[in-house]
Parts: sequence; C-alpha cells; structure tokens
Amino acid sequence: MKYIKILLVYLVVGFSLVAWTMNNWLMIWYLMEVCFVLFMGLCASGKGYSISEMMMMYYLVQVSVSLLMSVFILFYMFNLGYLHSFILILGLMVKMGMFPFHFWFILVCGKLDWMVFFILSTLMKLIPLILVYYLFSISSFFFVTLGSMIFGSFMGLNNGIIQKMMSYSSMINVCWLIYSMSVSLMMFFLYYFSYSIMLWWLINLLSDHNIFYISQFKMNSVSFNEKIAIFGYGLSISGFPPFLGFLIKWLVINYLWYLGLKFMLSLMVMISVLAVYFYLQMFFFVMMLFSGWMKWYIYSFYNFGVFSFFFMTSYIILFIFY
Repeated sequence: MKYIKILLVYLVVGFSLVAWTMNNWLMIWYLMEVCFVLFMGLCASGKGYSISEMMMMYYLVQVSVSLLMSVFILFYMFNLGYLHSFILILGLMVKMGMFPFHFWFILVCGKLDWMVFFILSTLMKLIPLILVYYLFSISSFFFVTLGSMIFGSFMGLNNGIIQKMMSYSSMINVCWLIYSMSVSLMMFFLYYFSYSIMLWWLINLLSDHNIFYISQFKMNSVSFNEKIAIFGYGLSISGFPPFLGFLIKWLVINYLWYLGLKFMLSLMVMISVLAVYFYLQMFFFVMMLFSGWMKWYIYSFYNFGVFSFFFMTSYIILFIFY
C-alpha cells in the first residue's frame, strides 16, 4: 500500500505539471479529472467510516462541478451562449474550496492523513489555477477573493482541529496566489513553491507525532525545540515577518502597490493579520497550557496579550511605514 501511495503522488505531481504546458481547455480539464481520480485513490488508503463518508461527499461535489464545467468549456471554446466565463469562475471556486463554495473543503479536512491533506491543499489546486489565470481580471475576482479572505480569517479563530485551521489559512493563501498571477507567472511559481515548502515542513513535524488536534499536545511527547519549530513554521505560512512567508507576500505587495491597487492591498494585509493569530493562539495553548516546563516560568508570560498584539500589529506597521 505504501508504494501504491507513492506512485499515486508522483502521478498527481506529473499530471499537474504537464497541465501547465498546455493551452487547450479540454485537455487541461481532462488532466484535472485524472488527478481527481488519482486523489480518490489516495483517500481510499485510509480506514474507517469517516473516510468512506468523506470520499462519497467529495466525489459527488467534484463530479457534479466537473460535468457542469465540461459543458461550459465547450461553450467558451466555440463562443456559444452567455455567462460561460461566469459559470467557469464559479466552478473553479468550488474546485479550489473558496468562499462561498468552501463547505466540502472544510468538511473533508480533519478526516485525512497529513500527506493527503498536503496534496489537497497544494497540488489539487494547481490545475484549477491555470484556468483562473486564463480567466483572470482584477474586477471579476475582487469580491471573490475578499469574501474568501474575510471568511477564512474569522472562521479559523478558536478552532481546535489543526487541519481545519490550516484549511482556513489555505483559503487566504489561495487569494494571494491568484493576485500573484496578475504580477507574473514567475512570481506565482515563487509564491506557490515557497508556500508548498513551508506547509510541508509543518505537516512533516505534525505527521511524525500523529497530531491532529491542539489538545493532543497535552498527551504527546513533543520536545520544546519541536514546539518552537512548529510555531515558527506556522508564523511563516501566515506571513509574519521576517519569515519566508512574509518575504514572498512582500514581493506581491510591492508589485501590486505600483499598479495602484492600494485600497485592495490595505484590505488584504489587515485581513491577513488575523491568520497570524491562528498560530499565536496555538502557541499559547501548546507552550503555556499544555506544557509543564513553561508553567515554572508562567510569570514571564504574564503580558501575553500585549505580546500577541505587538506581533499582529507589526505586520500593519511595516506596511504603513513602507
């Protein structure tokens, strides 16, 4: 079973990269469906009733959207009918789990093993992003991305399931990925691969200790250094300076600022600050409430509220002074 999973992962990676070399909509759609079938094979490697329930829901949602997209792709290619671009954008929003079609993405997360979650959060969104690139216009995607960022930032608060918290964070990062494509494809790939590497580092640590809930840190023997590493990787994904996640977001901000999108960038930065609080909250629970070592030094963390507020506001302060 282990070797079959490795083979399926390589096939998903290969087909996702091959799709970026094509400019035919039907071929891209076909490869997207091949990756969907391969991903179902990865999900089937799990055990239990929850996995079967999750696979059925995921299958029904994806197949329904795929059939609808195939019809409107033909309309788009032959310039038939109206609103085909709008329907395709809605279909791609469902494929990527963006607001308001995020329900399947959130329900599926929390029932996957960590490797499958990583593929769903990164590789399975790569092919839909190609089609977004072909359809992209800032005016048509502004409210889509703004809604996803607002919903993802607020719903991720006070979430004890780590996969769901990271899925809300993924909704925010997909919006940044979409706007990075408006700069250049080089910027998009830099952001995409940097985000994938950061996510893999964090998932690798959580997978080693088989941690899915924040409360599991209470019973799991995670060393202090590993807790610090998990906290650092989380801040990097959320875009806190001076980590890698902040640097790639700063590049996107720098280019979009010169394009005159200052109001949109201000909203994106202020909303993204809440994503930093996801991981600050996890840090508070893991390092203070669930750690006997830290209880001896609890007095030195008395002003944690001021500490976390400084962390959150430093992102905005850097943005304003720039």
